Amino acid sequence: MVLKLSLNAQKSLDDYIYQVKVYLKGVKSVDAEEIVQNINEHIENELTGAAEPVGSETLDKILKKLGSPQQWVPEEELSWWKKFALRIRTGPEDWRLAYLSFGLLLLGFLFHSSFFTFVVLVTASFIVSRAALSLSHYNIQVKAQKWLIYPSLIIVYIPLFLFLLIWPLIMIMNFWAPKYSATLHELGIESAESASILVITIISTASLGVIWAGCGLILLSQKRQNLIHAVFKPFGNRFNTKWDLILIFIGIITFTLSIVAAFVINHFEIIPPDLLPDKLFF
Repeated sequence: MVLKLSLNAQKSLDDYIYQVKVYLKGVKSVDAEEIVQNINEHIENELTGAAEPVGSETLDKILKKLGSPQQWVPEEELSWWKKFALRIRTGPEDWRLAYLSFGLLLLGFLFHSSFFTFVVLVTASFIVSRAALSLSHYNIQVKAQKWLIYPSLIIVYIPLFLFLLIWPLIMIMNFWAPKYSATLHELGIESAESASILVITIISTASLGVIWAGCGLILLSQKRQNLIHAVFKPFGNRFNTKWDLILIFIGIITFTLSIVAAFVINHFEIIPPDLLPDKLFF
């Protein structure tokens, strides 16, 4: 180039030329050097008489008119897998990460027969997706790459969200409930199974109600709401005080219903007292 370019403009031109060369590498029907020469001549003609140094905004308009670096490759010589690989190699960095994330997720499902491999690949895909969000200052309303990075985020967020909501239930079902059911069956009482199911249901419901109401109270703080925003980004950005109050309300209602049920069972002796765990009801 004869014209003097600013540092940013020169970087934009170098990046464009680099991408053109990458796309044309291995393409026999097109002379890459000739294409690059034609591009430089076209830009020089467009900038004739322009004030120097030429800024990046002026140059970017010309590069936009030239079109994507990929257009210089004949369509029949570009396979789908090469398009994918080149997109990762030459695209903007946030797009490279988006494609890489989606590729890792696909590999995870391809090798799902190995649980360890699946977990490693999905975890890597999730980490790359979060990196893409941070790098691009993500706006979910306008960013098209959400279709590439959302899947791995959703796959991780949903189990994590459910775990945070029902972890008391998991503890009860895996530790307390089996021991209680076994104790009732050892008594040899015919109604032991139905009694254990009813009691376990009430205890589980009461525990969930307490946890939900407690979490809602804790998350009333703006600082803790920001933690939800950060952990479940970008979906958690909509979490605010309104959702806190809803969570508290649901928790209180759930706990109240379980206590009412406990009183009814205790008062009308729906379950014989000797089948109830000690200090369960008032």
